[in-house]
Amino acid sequence: MPLTPDQVQAYLDRCGVPQEARDALNQGRDANDVLKALTTLQQHHMVAIPYENLSLHYSETRETPQDTETVFEHMVSNKRGGNCVQQNLLFAELLRSLGVSAYPTAARLNAAASLSPAPGADGSKVEYGPWLHIINIVTIDNKRYVVDTNFNQFGSPFPVPLVHNESVTDVWTRRRRMIHERIPGWAETDQKWWRMQVMHEGDDYWMDVYCFQEVEWMALDFALQVAGIQKLDMGWFNHVVVCYRIIVEDEAPVGWIMARGDMLTRSYKGLVQTIETFECESDRVAALSEHFGISLSEHEQQQIIGTETELKEAFF
Repeated sequence: MPLTPDQVQAYLDRCGVPQEARDALNQGRDANDVLKALTTLQQHHMVAIPYENLSLHYSETRETPQDTETVFEHMVSNKRGGNCVQQNLLFAELLRSLGVSAYPTAARLNAAASLSPAPGADGSKVEYGPWLHIINIVTIDNKRYVVDTNFNQFGSPFPVPLVHNESVTDVWTRRRRMIHERIPGWAETDQKWWRMQVMHEGDDYWMDVYCFQEVEWMALDFALQVAGIQKLDMGWFNHVVVCYRIIVEDEAPVGWIMARGDMLTRSYKGLVQTIETFECESDRVAALSEHFGISLSEHEQQQIIGTETELKEAFF
């Protein structure tokens, strides 16, 4: 469902997008200006609207709706975050409402790039699972980019061009590239996928992050995807409380901050530190408010009590 002009402005206000970028997105004819404005919009979005799965833990329904109106109210009006489906679907609606060509598709995640990789996961290995993620493909001046407002620390806070084997400097002392190749070990040897890869400083290999094909998915496709994940209890979503956003200084991404389980971790200019260990629910709730701008009501806080993800204060 398209966003109204008032909703577009409210969304941009929520993200704190500068007027210059708004003008370029609304009226821009120069491709470089539009791409620069899209980058600004993406990064402001990733600072203001965190990835979070709190509705699976701090609500009665344990549901994550995907319809435009409900997600808009949740993320924009109520100043919450959302999961990858909620965020990237709404972001696609925003881009289209601004006249930018965009459509969503699904992606498969590589095991080593998961938020909760298996102990000792080997980043040099390629182990793709089912469709667990969603991205947007954006076209500017006949050039396609993958734009993802919602991923973990291995994601990109920049639009990434769909160009084979073009290595670029990324943030946090690493490089990034896209390759258009088959997936090792799969039966169909002629089937090519876009595979996002990163190389961290000091490594001698490229780590796959996720892969996808340029096929547009519809809203019902994502509804079935989410229902399947919930029904089969796939991944870590129902078992770990997570909230994540990037850190930007002087219009450049310099790190990220993440609440995961009982820990608050920050990466700043390549240095990763645990800055707090939560002893109880009140610690985590306070951190969500201070670092992510998310205030949980007393009623919402009560909903996690008695579940496996509740943080219980230790008594000795």
